[in-house]
Amino acid sequence: MSRDITIKFDPSDEWWKNTLENLWVTILEGGSNYWVDSIDYDKPKGMLFKDDLPSLKSGAHLAENFEVTISHGADEWDSRIYSDTVKVKTFDVIHKGISLLSDDVKLTIMNNGDWDANDADHILQLGVFGEVRYG
Repeated sequence: MSRDITIKFDPSDEWWKNTLENLWVTILEGGSNYWVDSIDYDKPKGMLFKDDLPSLKSGAHLAENFEVTISHGADEWDSRIYSDTVKVKTFDVIHKGISLLSDDVKLTIMNNGDWDANDADHILQLGVFGEVRYG
């Protein structure tokens, strides 16, 4: 016999800002560096940031959902030659990645925000590709 249980989770803006900041810092500081060659962005049009450019380590900035370009699959002989680049938005990519996680991992994140570099990497890959392609 199988019966579904549906859980609704409506996180606050503060939860999202903290989650975005924690995940992006983990991604940038080693969680995804084995497949991400670079993450670049320009100053978003129409957005005002204190230091002129947004920060990928600020939850408040990341929640503004600005666009970044992720380059991956660099040629092993010349890291300037990328096999692929993809443009994503800082909030949307994380939201999509979390949405595609298995239910048990989602529950862990919702309950205590407990993840490691591997979890952060999988969230980014799911958000970018819709699947885990690397590692």
